[in-house]
Amino acid sequence: MFPEPLTLGPLHFSVYGLMAATGVLAALALFSLTARQRGLTPGQARDFCFWMVLIGVLGARIGYVIFHWPEFADRMVTVFAYWRGGLMFQGGVVLAIVVSPAILKRYQLAFWPTMDVMAPSLALGQSFGRLGCFGAGCCYGRPTGPDNPLAVIFPLNSQAPAGWPLWPTQLMDSLGLAALSLILCWAIRSESFRRPGRVAGLYLLIAGLTRVGMDFMRGDYRGDPIIGNLPPTTLTAMAAAGLGLVLLRLRQPSPGAF
Repeated sequence: MFPEPLTLGPLHFSVYGLMAATGVLAALALFSLTARQRGLTPGQARDFCFWMVLIGVLGARIGYVIFHWPEFADRMVTVFAYWRGGLMFQGGVVLAIVVSPAILKRYQLAFWPTMDVMAPSLALGQSFGRLGCFGAGCCYGRPTGPDNPLAVIFPLNSQAPAGWPLWPTQLMDSLGLAALSLILCWAIRSESFRRPGRVAGLYLLIAGLTRVGMDFMRGDYRGDPIIGNLPPTTLTAMAAAGLGLVLLRLRQPSPGAF
C-alpha cells in the first residue's frame, strides 16, 4: 500500500490518482478498439469519451461526497481532493445516464449500441480504480483471521484501520472487474450479443452481483442503511443487476447501427 504521494523530482503523485488516470487511459484505448467493431468512427469515439470521462469523474465525486457527508462537513476544502480517495462509481453512472442523451444526440449516436461499446471499457477502468483504492486504503474489507493467507494489513497513514488483518476487497474486486472486461470483449464480438443492449445488460448483471457480494465483505462506511441493513451502494448494485437481467432477457429489438 502506498497512501503517501510518490515523488519524482519536483512532482508528487498519489497512487490513487495515478491508478485512476491509468484506468481512464486504458478505458479510452479499449473503447477505441471496440468502437471500430460496431462502426463508431475514431472521431466520434474520442469526442464522446472526453465528455463521458469528465462527467463520470464529476458524478463519482458528487456521489461519494453526498453519501459520506460527515467526512466533509467540517472540512469543505477536502471536497475537491479526490486524489486522496473517494469516488463512488454509481454516482458517475447516474450523472452520465442523465447527461448522455444530449451528448449522444450531439454526435448522432444510438444509446444502447453505444453503451454496449462502452461496457468493456467501464469494467477495465474500474479495475484500475480499485487498485488505486488499495493504494489509498479506502474501500477496505472486514476484519479476518490472522491466519487467512489473503489477509492484508494497512499502515498507520492509510484510510483503512491500521494493524488489523482485513479482507483485500479492493484487489478481489479489481481482479473480478478485469475478468469481466475480458468477458465483455468476447461478448461484443459474439453473434449472441449483437442485439443492442445485451452487452450492456451483461455488464450490469455481473458487475451488480459482484458489487453486492463485495459489499457484504466491506468494512468501510457506505452510507446509512436505507432498507433493512442495506446501504445505498448495495441497493444501487441490486438495481443495476436487475436492469441487466431485463436487458438480457426481455429486450428484443432488431440489431441496430450507430
